[in-house]
Amino acid sequence: MEAVKKTARKSDESRFAWWHNARQYLREVSSELRKVVWPSRKETIGSTSVVLVIVALSGVFLGIVDLILSRLVRLIVG
Repeated sequence: MEAVKKTARKSDESRFAWWHNARQYLREVSSELRKVVWPSRKETIGSTSVVLVIVALSGVFLGIVDLILSRLVRLIVG
């Protein structure tokens, strides 16, 4: 009889364990987000500008490499 009670209790606990775990997770996320130091508008604009310039330069570089290699392949293949 004792085994049946333990199984029933365990079943009830496991049924609500996901809810407890989800609430605990959200509490921890909220706590961590309070610790975050968000960048200022000026820092964000500066970082975004750097990323856009690097992406543009990478695109130009890869375009030039592609052009050179495609012409080289055409020259070799005929």
